[in-house]
Amino acid sequence: MTPIAAKLLALASRFRALFISRRLDEDFGGEVEAHLEMLAEDYVRRGLTPEQARRAALVRFGGPMQTMEDHRERRSLPFVETTLQDIRYGLRSLRKNPAFAAVAVATLAIGIGAGTTVYSVVGAILLRPLPYQRPNELVRIFERNPLRNWTRNVASPANYADWRKQNSVFTDVAAYEQFTNIGSGAGFMYLTGQGEPQAVTSVGVTGNLFRVLGASPLMGRTFTDDETFEGKARVTVIGYGLWQSAFGGDPAIVGRTVTLSGRTFDVVGVMPRGFFFPGKDVQLWVPVAYAPAAFTQYRRPHYLGVIARRKPDVSLARAASEMDAIARRLEEQYPDTNTKMGVRLEGFQDSLAYESRPALLLLSAAVALLFLIVCVNVANLQLGRGATRGRELAIRRALGAGGTRLLRQLLTESLILSVAGGALGLAVAAFARAVLLRYAAAAIPLFADVRIDSGVLFFTVALSLMAPVIFGIVPAFSSARGGPITQRAESSSRETHVLRTLLVAGEVALSIVLVVGAVLFARSLARLQDVDPGFDPDHAITFKMTLPPARYRDAPARYLAFMEIERRLREQPGVRAVGASSTLALRGSTWSGDTTVEGRGPTDYERETLHASVTPTYFSAMGIRLLAGRPFDEHDLRSKPEVAIVNESLARSYFRGMPIADVVGRRIAYDRPSARLNWVTIVGVVADEKQSGLDRPAGPTAYSSVGQRQQNPLTFVVRTSIDPEPALAAVRAQVHAVDKDLALTDVATLDDVVAGSMADVKFRTGLLSAFAGLALLLAALGIYGVLAYFVSQRAREIGIRLALGAQPSGVFRMVVQEGLLPVAAGAVIGIAAAVPLTAFMRSLLFGIQPIDPPTYAIALGLLAASAAAACALPARRATRVDPLVALREE
Repeated sequence: MTPIAAKLLALASRFRALFISRRLDEDFGGEVEAHLEMLAEDYVRRGLTPEQARRAALVRFGGPMQTMEDHRERRSLPFVETTLQDIRYGLRSLRKNPAFAAVAVATLAIGIGAGTTVYSVVGAILLRPLPYQRPNELVRIFERNPLRNWTRNVASPANYADWRKQNSVFTDVAAYEQFTNIGSGAGFMYLTGQGEPQAVTSVGVTGNLFRVLGASPLMGRTFTDDETFEGKARVTVIGYGLWQSAFGGDPAIVGRTVTLSGRTFDVVGVMPRGFFFPGKDVQLWVPVAYAPAAFTQYRRPHYLGVIARRKPDVSLARAASEMDAIARRLEEQYPDTNTKMGVRLEGFQDSLAYESRPALLLLSAAVALLFLIVCVNVANLQLGRGATRGRELAIRRALGAGGTRLLRQLLTESLILSVAGGALGLAVAAFARAVLLRYAAAAIPLFADVRIDSGVLFFTVALSLMAPVIFGIVPAFSSARGGPITQRAESSSRETHVLRTLLVAGEVALSIVLVVGAVLFARSLARLQDVDPGFDPDHAITFKMTLPPARYRDAPARYLAFMEIERRLREQPGVRAVGASSTLALRGSTWSGDTTVEGRGPTDYERETLHASVTPTYFSAMGIRLLAGRPFDEHDLRSKPEVAIVNESLARSYFRGMPIADVVGRRIAYDRPSARLNWVTIVGVVADEKQSGLDRPAGPTAYSSVGQRQQNPLTFVVRTSIDPEPALAAVRAQVHAVDKDLALTDVATLDDVVAGSMADVKFRTGLLSAFAGLALLLAALGIYGVLAYFVSQRAREIGIRLALGAQPSGVFRMVVQEGLLPVAAGAVIGIAAAVPLTAFMRSLLFGIQPIDPPTYAIALGLLAASAAAACALPARRATRVDPLVALREE
């Protein structure tokens, strides 16, 4: 047998011995006893009495207990065996103290559960690899332009085509339609012929997109390069979810013809489960089907999202350098459209998480603070329990247990607590995940799949193993220290009290940082909720309506259909007003462009005017105030001179110093200065409505009548005096009366729209407030525990004070002062730490600065109230100490 085989055999034998140790002990004990009896019989034959023979046999044998211990160590794995002993002893010890164990496990479950919950969100957004081939090579390319305040803007088709043709750092560059910088920018197509008309989220892509992503279909194929252009085969690739829900998982789906928005498409492929692009809401993909001229002539407008794959040996910095050089060449070639037009490159996953990253990093830091507070709190509990175990540990030390052995035992008990807390924390995280997905789904990016997977489980295990080291090491060292019992008894009380006081001060310092952050967010949210959105959200429902181009081929046909829908809705019982717009407030703008004001110089023009097409009754339906002039009416048609209504922001910024009423009658043109401009007369000025968020100022906006400038789709607003549900049922019926194949999308109340615009702010404020509340509760429990220990240790002294004439109010004040001392120290440290740390929150706050005196005052007030409540009960108990009992004990 080889040496390695022999060692493996010995190891296997030792491992087997762990499970049959009792039988082996009995067998070996029998052998030892038989050997002793043989020796004793020999001594009896030599003339000794049985008692003398037994003693001589024991002396000659050398001690059966030591022999058995030596045999046990040689036949098994001593470390594993003693660890199992420590676990069994720890479980028995905790079972004798169920209150302590329950509080410690519940406290740890809070910290580990909160950490796991936040990690499941952070991991889904920032860490989990995207479902593409080598996703780290994927980058998004944006246009940036300081003249237009663009930092991450979508691209024009011609710029995209030049980027693709001129670069040498990407294997390929693809594009997809993204008509807004908000959300995925996807649109809708109507799937008919499968029962009720179904609005399907769709996105137009270039033929090479799936190849750039490195994504293979589950069935069939993806698009070809030729299918990027118009006139080629009309094809679609569908998502796994749509394949299952609309087509019942039909295995013959590839090659099947479907009707989308009145046009027939051939299904050429099905993507696998888990695939998404650019968000999980997208259910099918179609080619953009542009004319070839679009990629050579259209340098405005800008509506293409661009994604590229870096070559394996090209860094992001090198790719950005080359793309900057290409942008400079394009600026020289096309100064009219590309002046100051640069590019910005971001890793694809970083790009998807761009908006969420600051808040997620902040929440991660907050949950880390909460975890530390939890560990400090449990350490405090451990110290209090350790003070009551002095006799037990002293006896074990007297029986031969060394300091290392006791330290190991105490850390094992801490590990047991942490593992139990981790298991309960995982259940807390699963419950919290369900709550988040139900009530805060709008705050989670569309691409993120928040779930409890192996990575989350590993994180929970890591926290459970880390926690005992943080909260158990100080109490274990304090309890395991050696020394004479009398000396330990003299110093134990004082040392424990000092340690627990320091821990409370640290706990308060960490808590005040969380509380300050939570109050800042709460005040910021309150300021945001006080912002006037520019419209009345009460009793109004909205829905988006897209007319299929195949059925409504020209603008007059679409205009008549939209007006017929509006008329029918207006005639319904309970409806007070109806209007429609190409862009609903708080959901971004459809397009923007340059504007020339009549009378300006040949190089003087305004940039980034937002545009919307509205029906004549849109402003009254939204409750937007008319400040000057008139609203649109039924006479504002294509056959009449073009007119516009502008918002207050445009009037004040484009006509500086001019009274609002004088803006009416002025003319503007939607282009840069040139010899041939189509002048538009301003007939009215309306109040600003927020477009992209309550925290962002309204941009200069020009409204056109749908009778003159029409966009498809339109979002309808129906203001009613009845409940939304029956009103919505009537709306659906009237829409289907116009066209049974039309479907309503983005259905919501205006209240929901306003609330949805604040979803991410409410999400982070709610989480941080919950963390801060837990931190205050844990800090209060820590203060209570220290004071309760203080009163119990000094009960005799307090009784003597009362017996000698001290007033109960004086004793109450003494105990409260003892409790508030670490609170004051912790508050000073916490405030000093919060001042620089909250500076990182600046970009997440609205209408408030990170260093805000009222916020700090509120935080200190909450801490003071919590500390006072925690001090009151032990102080009241101290005033009720019986002096006679104290003197009798003395």
